[in-house]
Formats: sequence, structure tokens, C-alpha cells
Amino acid sequence: MASTEANNQALSMSSDRPTDSPPPKRNTRLTTFWKALIITSFAINLLLIFVVLLLVGFIVQWQNQIGGTVGNVQGFARDNVAELRSVVAGLEGASIKTSIPLDSVTIPIKLDVPVDQQTTVELTEPAQVTVEDADIDLGLAGRLRATVNLSLPVGTKLKIHLNMNIPINQPLPLKDQGVVVPVTIPLKDTELGPQFRRLGELVDRLAGPAAPLLGLDIPVAPPAPVAPTATPK
Repeated sequence: MASTEANNQALSMSSDRPTDSPPPKRNTRLTTFWKALIITSFAINLLLIFVVLLLVGFIVQWQNQIGGTVGNVQGFARDNVAELRSVVAGLEGASIKTSIPLDSVTIPIKLDVPVDQQTTVELTEPAQVTVEDADIDLGLAGRLRATVNLSLPVGTKLKIHLNMNIPINQPLPLKDQGVVVPVTIPLKDTELGPQFRRLGELVDRLAGPAAPLLGLDIPVAPPAPVAPTATPK
């Protein structure tokens, strides 16, 4: 029994000693899901690299054509923007020119016409003229002062001086007279003028940011007015 107890104590002492031996290795295996995920990621990366290389090759091969196309698009945009601004400027400076016939118009005339001039008139009927205290030269018989009554025949021409106001108060019908009045109305002086100016400012605001790219000299337009906000009902 003594030997048995000694063996047991030796075994217990040997089990209490720390051991420096490494833990047993475990075999780690990837599941099927992770394998598929890694393969898919690798395939996508290869596809993206292939697409990038394809685009680089396309750009290198067709760079002249691409540059020409960009230049054509720039020229197309520049010409159209310049034409649009020219059209708006033409509208702002345009005028309505027309002719208005006055066949059915009657013009009321009421005015005083001042007359101050010399003219020659012709009698249309006999005129009696009385000259009082007329100085009559009788030649050798001397001179005589008397009242003279004269009768001027039809057709007698008299040189007179007119200094008077002639009143005119009657309508002037223009029917069948062929009167046509030319009319010129500048649009900038009508209600369309402010709208054309607003249109020009809108075009300048839209095309202004692209002016350096298009090679155009577009002045800075005033900011757009604030649109009214709809109030919820």
C-alpha cells in the first residue's frame, strides 16, 4: 500500500506541473459560400480591368475623331447660342411697319387758321365803292374835294392784304380719297418691349456659364426674380 500511495503522489505532482507543449492544430476549411464569393470578386476585378483597358485603347485609337466631334459640338452650340441672342436683340429693336387706309374715316376739324399775307382777289359781282372827301385833280381848273361813288365791274382785280383768323368747324370725310397713312411702331415702346428684354436676360443667364467654353462675350445678366411661393391651402 505504501508503494501505491507513493505512485499516486508522484502522478499528482507530475500533473500539477505546467506544460509548454503547443495546443493541437485545428484544420480550418472555407465554406462553399466564401469560396464562391472570392471567385466572383476576382472575376469582377478582371472584368473591370478589361473594360478599362478597352476604353483606353478606344480613346487612343479614336482620339482625333473624338476631338473633332467635341469641336463640332462646341461650334454647333456656339453658333446656335449666338443666333438666339441675335434674334432676341433683333426683336428688341424691331418695328411694326404698315399702312392704314382711311377710306371710312371722317376727321372732325375745329380750329382757327391765322392769315397774314398779301394777295390779289377778283370781283365776282359789281361792287359799289364810296369815297368821301376825295381829292380830285381837275388840271388847269384846279382841285376839287367831293364824295365819289364808284361801281367796280365784275372781274376787277384788287390787291389786298389779309390779316385775320379764319374759323374752320366742319368734318373732313376721307371716303374714296385713297388716303393711306404709313405707320411705324417700335416694339421697344410697346408692352412687348419689357418682355423682350426679360427674354434676352434669360438667354444671357442660361448661356453665361458656358460663355468661356463657347468663346462668346456674354455680359453678366441681372439675377432672376424670385418666383412666388404657393401657400398651402
